[in-house]
Amino acid sequence: MAELEIPEKYKPGFKQLVSIDGRTIDELINALRQAPPSLLIEDLASIVALQVQALTVEEVEDLIEALISLYNLRDYFDTPTNKIVERISQAVQDDQDLPNLSGAEKQEFERRLAAFLEFDGVLSVTSKAIDVMRDHERIFTRSRVLTDMRPIFEPDLEKGPAGVVIVHMLKIQYADLDGTHEFFVALDSIDLEQLRQQLDRADRKAKSIKLMLGRANIPYLNYLDVE
Repeated sequence: MAELEIPEKYKPGFKQLVSIDGRTIDELINALRQAPPSLLIEDLASIVALQVQALTVEEVEDLIEALISLYNLRDYFDTPTNKIVERISQAVQDDQDLPNLSGAEKQEFERRLAAFLEFDGVLSVTSKAIDVMRDHERIFTRSRVLTDMRPIFEPDLEKGPAGVVIVHMLKIQYADLDGTHEFFVALDSIDLEQLRQQLDRADRKAKSIKLMLGRANIPYLNYLDVE
């Protein structure tokens, strides 16, 4: 494995891992042991923060993002925990934006990393769930429908519009390895109804699968704010 660098987005979380006290670390681990997995790190952070007095939800979110990045790294390279801990510890030491650790602080930091990686609970499941959800050639990011009125004219333009048609432009935005892209599809009222029926059908199928999973006592990972 090549030398590692800490990405900017994860640096706040690693700063927390270095600086917070041992009691807060224990509270964080206990809270993570009890928390259900989620596809939204924000939701997981909100649940965990209720049991960690010294940290805000935003600080817990930074920590969880940093920790999940470790699980991703371990799984991607299929590397033992101790090797990941060594690499990350060295990367933190080499990063000028992160605290310079003494020998004892470095040992404590590595112990903390190992503790979070070894219990292999909600963070591991959440990490793998997010990876599975995003492991596609293209990922939908957002949509918008723009509705236009288009006038129809007779040969004699002076008479004004002979009628108007309504056209809906469905804008689909998606992401792939090359970045974010978008395309437009024209829809009429029949297309809208067909699309609505297909979306309703997909929602019913998802609810049916959710019921089946509940009967089998298999956790259903969903976005907590979407029902």
